[in-house]
Amino acid sequence: MESTEKIKMYLNIGGSQIAVTVPFSQQDTVRDVEKQVNDLYTSWRHQFSKKTDREIMAMVAYQFASHYNELRGRYAEAGELARECLDAMDRLDQEEQGTTTA
Repeated sequence: MESTEKIKMYLNIGGSQIAVTVPFSQQDTVRDVEKQVNDLYTSWRHQFSKKTDREIMAMVAYQFASHYNELRGRYAEAGELARECLDAMDRLDQEEQGTTTA
């Protein structure tokens, strides 16, 4: 199967079955995510036994959204740092070229 082809997968998230269509090359990643979500859901289901399934799923969704938001911020910071480094390298290169041609 080519890497551009998509497959339909059925995930079990907190006891609910969800159909998703993903690139063939991403199926292992999707299964890993399914496991992480279910592990957290199961853990919190036992830890917070008085909460409803819906409340637990909302907590899980918030947890992963929070992680995503933090990583998005780190990615932006890393991109800015990379731009600063490239600018500094360009300045050094220009300075070096100015001193070697004079």
